[in-house]
Amino acid sequence: MKKFFISLTILIIFIIGAVYGVLFTKSGNNFVASYIENKVNDEQKDVQLKVNDFTLTFNTINFNATISDNSNINIVGDLAIFKKKVDLKYDIKINELGQLENLIKQKLNGPFSTSGTFKGDANFSVIKGISSIAQSETSYDLKLVDFEAKNINVLMKNARIEKLLHLLNQKDLAKGNLSLKGDIKDANLSTLDGKVSVNISKGKLNNQVINKDFNQNISSPIYFKSDIHANLSPNKATIKSDLITSIVDLFANKTEVLLDSGKILSDYKLDVKNLQKLEGIIGTKLYGNFITSGNVVMNNGIIKVDGNSNIFDSLTNYSVKLADSAPEYIKFNIANAKIDKLLHILNEPVYADGILNIDGNITDAKAETLAGVIKTQILNGRIINPVANTVFKQNLKKKITFKGNSTTTLVPNQAITNSKITTTLANLDIKDAVFTFNDAAIDANYLLNIPSLANLYDVTSTKMRGAVSINGNMKNKNKSLQLTGNSKLLGGVLDFNLKNDDLHADIKNVQIKELTNMLYYPDVFDSTTALTLDYNMLMKKGKLKGTLLKGHFLPNNFSTLLNQFAKFDITREVYETVDINTNINKLVLSSTVNMKSKNTQIDVTKSILDLEKSTIDALINTKIKNTQFALKVKGTTTKPKISLDSKDLISNQVNKQIDKNKEKIKEKLNKVLKGKLGEDGAEQILKNFKSLF
Repeated sequence: MKKFFISLTILIIFIIGAVYGVLFTKSGNNFVASYIENKVNDEQKDVQLKVNDFTLTFNTINFNATISDNSNINIVGDLAIFKKKVDLKYDIKINELGQLENLIKQKLNGPFSTSGTFKGDANFSVIKGISSIAQSETSYDLKLVDFEAKNINVLMKNARIEKLLHLLNQKDLAKGNLSLKGDIKDANLSTLDGKVSVNISKGKLNNQVINKDFNQNISSPIYFKSDIHANLSPNKATIKSDLITSIVDLFANKTEVLLDSGKILSDYKLDVKNLQKLEGIIGTKLYGNFITSGNVVMNNGIIKVDGNSNIFDSLTNYSVKLADSAPEYIKFNIANAKIDKLLHILNEPVYADGILNIDGNITDAKAETLAGVIKTQILNGRIINPVANTVFKQNLKKKITFKGNSTTTLVPNQAITNSKITTTLANLDIKDAVFTFNDAAIDANYLLNIPSLANLYDVTSTKMRGAVSINGNMKNKNKSLQLTGNSKLLGGVLDFNLKNDDLHADIKNVQIKELTNMLYYPDVFDSTTALTLDYNMLMKKGKLKGTLLKGHFLPNNFSTLLNQFAKFDITREVYETVDINTNINKLVLSSTVNMKSKNTQIDVTKSILDLEKSTIDALINTKIKNTQFALKVKGTTTKPKISLDSKDLISNQVNKQIDKNKEKIKEKLNKVLKGKLGEDGAEQILKNFKSLF
């Protein structure tokens, strides 16, 4: 047993001697220094560590090393290993943190330097130092209990935001000054106690980087500043913050962060004093202001937002839930929104006012499983005539009111809308309008009902009467519009197809008498139609071609005039076909008409009808059997003046009478002249007389 204790004592002395030889002698120090170098340099190749001096004794330590000949780490001071007590000074200067990525396993950039002291023992120690991180003036004071941070005081003045972003390997999104003050009396979560304040001043966004990385088009400079104050308590941080920018202000009066679970609860207020300044961000010019406030809860990737707003001078409430940044449901109610405010915000002329109510309940906001209903109501709508006249080049005089209801059902990738709009001009029913989200295509059926065409006078500048209903379909896909319609009109049928700006219409079996009556034109002619219209809506030009079938003139000033002069009742003539060819230039119609019956032929070689001025100017060449003459129609469409070029008609009547009484006239001429003119003299006189006409 004695031998065992002697052997054990010798072994312990040998181990102590070996440890002393390795740690506390020059050769031992050199061995440790070499080991540190090899350990660092062998594990990665980007950084070369060189230990210039490593001296460790029972009472002191001196460590000096360089990294790639540019950076320096220096630690010197008193060290009591067995008492676990230190009194050290350190000075660390790294010229480029990026070189240490493989060593520290994190990508950092730029320079870093700090210096200070480390005093204390295993039970209690203090670290005090200064740093110029991000070109700031930073000081810190950490008190450690059992080598764990207990009390932390940090003061950072005027750190450069762009340098901090570069340090953290982030893009140069902004610049400015950041100051931080932290006074944490107890850093343990369960007994946390302290305060942290952050101030940002002279902030400015880097538009060039933001525009490139986030596909924006911001041209005006955006400045910002912020104040953040946090009170720390066990397992919780209570924060008051504000962010003031040149485009929007954001306030959070109370934000609670539950540090043990990561749950965040906060109120918020977003204030946009001038929506126009958001144009570069949202890509649309808006006007006016906008305020919204509410509460937000974030927990385990789920975000719930409840709020209200005064948008469009309304009472608006909303509720949104997002899971992993994707919307899960959206609920909102917009009550008593002002249509004039909506138009103003949308940068549209304020040509209408009224009340807008919208209620939305999107129960599933994911595109692939979209579900929900949106209901819209318009009340007390009114067109503001002076503005509408200027914007749409109209001449509205009468009051125009409107109201409407709409229900939109959301299904995967589609929104299906049914709506009804009632106005003093017309009523519009839209049935099953399908909007497809992936290609922005629209497919809708509609019914347009105009109870009284007389109400359209201010819009069309044409006096009309009667009623019209049109059924049709509208499609819009890939920026191509196609509108079709069908109407039973004036005893016939109207079919049209509008493709973008080009309109094609077929008018069949419409009664001309009913058409002229609808347009307040005199009843001149009656027939059925077979007409085709091709018209460009943008250029306001087109052609109307076709035929009037089985037509006949009606008793009117025209027929009466012919009866008086030509002794012919034209109303008994039937025109199997009447060919019409009309060029349309805005509201001016230039036409030619060819019509032929058994006893007549009528050609309108020049006819100009101005629908805007309600005037007509036409020349009608007429042939009744062997008699030819021309009629001129000129003046207003309601009371045109008809004049007759009667030379041919009078000549015809004179010639008829001369031919009828030719022998008697010759006998009297010979008797009066007593044969002085010779045998053919009387004949020559009659011939010369007829030539006068």
